Amino acid sequence: MISHLIRIIFFSFWAGCLSAGNAEEIEFFESKIRPVLAEHCYECHNSVNKTKGDLALDYKNGLLDGGETDLGIIPGNPKESLLLKVLKHEIKDLKMPKGGPKLMPNVIADFEKWISRGAFDPRLEPPTEKQLAEETAWEKIRERRKQWWSFK
Repeated sequence: MISHLIRIIFFSFWAGCLSAGNAEEIEFFESKIRPVLAEHCYECHNSVNKTKGDLALDYKNGLLDGGETDLGIIPGNPKESLLLKVLKHEIKDLKMPKGGPKLMPNVIADFEKWISRGAFDPRLEPPTEKQLAEETAWEKIRERRKQWWSFK
């Protein structure tokens, strides 16, 4: 009876830890990763109307599968993940975001942290055309930019 009670307590505690971990991973992805992808990457790398380099970054499998060059990311291994190399401008003639400056060091550090923690990504299905349009709408990007330190 006591061992059964101990098991119940253990599994309840373990399930609580998992839920807290998932909530933390969701928050990190939604606040640090998805906004950057939407603002800087979806224009050229989306599954709706443009997959430049055969790479779609708007859903999990597109990111994992990668494109013509290599796998997009290798969860748990940021040093071997092409996306991070490209964001860091480590590959000649393959520097993103295209036409823009290199991302800020703290943003690149967020991607490195995200990949090393397993690259949690809740986007299991490619977005619809409407969902992609909403995600990349100027109004949404403007609201995110209002959070920049320089506007506070």
